[in-house]
Amino acid sequence: MLLTACASPPPKTSAENANWSGRLLIQVLHDPPESMSASFELQGSAQTGQMVLLSPIGTTLARLQWEPEFARLEQGQQQVQSTSLQQLAARLTGTELPIAALFEWLAGRSADAPGWEIDLSSHGQGRIFAERTRPAPTTRLRIVLDR
Repeated sequence: MLLTACASPPPKTSAENANWSGRLLIQVLHDPPESMSASFELQGSAQTGQMVLLSPIGTTLARLQWEPEFARLEQGQQQVQSTSLQQLAARLTGTELPIAALFEWLAGRSADAPGWEIDLSSHGQGRIFAERTRPAPTTRLRIVLDR
């Protein structure tokens, strides 16, 4: 599944007041492959923030909120709390994501994440592509920013 959309250039952001919205696609290439796609609204930084995932018709699928040493995932009536944002993000997406690097990528800055390769060549058009090849299984992340 490919994400396509018109996108305006991504915003210039400061660390604590960063806001992004768009669509994301995560593909985990194991047997059988799994994928997750949703619209998102993201605020904050890797230390403190909130992300809302939305269905194509605008229904809230999940809300993830975090601050240092605390994170909460809400999906429907279910709430899960943890001291690890990384753990709850993996529960939500089905794979480990490089949270700190992801915020850098959204801002258009390259950041190392072990096992991940990032392509920011289309960031000016609001597109980001990243792929993790190790550890297996291969995971692909595509982001199309709206604003």
